[in-house]
Amino acid sequence: MQGKITDFSIPDIFQLIASQGKSGSLKIRVGERETAFLFSDGLIVDVQPDRRDPAGMIGAMLVDGGILTGEQLRRILALQEKSEKKLGEVLVGQEMISREALARYLTLQIKESLFDVLRHREGEYRFESFAVRPPLWMGTPIRADVLMMEGMQFLDEYAIYREKFPPGDFRVARKRGEKIDTGALSEEERAVWKAIDFSPEPRRIFRKAGITWFEGVKGLWFLMDRGLLEITRPEEKADEPGRLVREELARRRKVGYLRAAAWTVAAAVTSLWVYTILLSEGATRVFADWVRFF
Repeated sequence: MQGKITDFSIPDIFQLIASQGKSGSLKIRVGERETAFLFSDGLIVDVQPDRRDPAGMIGAMLVDGGILTGEQLRRILALQEKSEKKLGEVLVGQEMISREALARYLTLQIKESLFDVLRHREGEYRFESFAVRPPLWMGTPIRADVLMMEGMQFLDEYAIYREKFPPGDFRVARKRGEKIDTGALSEEERAVWKAIDFSPEPRRIFRKAGITWFEGVKGLWFLMDRGLLEITRPEEKADEPGRLVREELARRRKVGYLRAAAWTVAAAVTSLWVYTILLSEGATRVFADWVRFF
């Protein structure tokens, strides 16, 4: 089964696979990017995001969420390469994460990958049927109809909440002195409120809370509407102490290297000219005749 998503929409494709209880891989290609969703008996059990988007890989998600450090991830990836096992299997085997926590992040990865492909109106799909064994750490496979309902909500509401924040990158902080009864907050709001202490960066806040970008932005909006948050733009890099000085020193070193290289080339060219012109057979004969004359 294959075709264009302009002719057969992504929700319809998911619904067909689910209703027929199929197992296999659904690859959705948009431009150069390709995302593969894995089904087992009509249920979504795994996803393989495009590797050109490192932020969508499970390892990067765990680092963003504070589960792993960058150094730990590099070490685990080295072990994975040697063992030829999946990253999740290595992480659980090394007791770096529990099966339950890994299952939550895998579900989060599936949702974010779906929300990403749903934003596109053009592309191609291809379903290949084969037996799929769900990952051992996948707690509960995801029903396609339930995931599609969340996806439709994302398409309908995301732009409304996102436009309340500055375009591009922004930072989040609690307002000082604000007291709040967390029992009065929704589940999304509580998750975001608690994770704000972890980082001011929205992506890391949402990864720490274990919620999608859409759910996180929605939770931020409600907290901001309650007057509990301060939203700012990130500081310009030019304001970092000592950065300009370091850049100027680096620029001077680079200029120095270029000048030294230019002088070296000039010296080599001059030497070659002396050898080929002044020390040629004709030049030597002229010089000898001049000596004999005087």
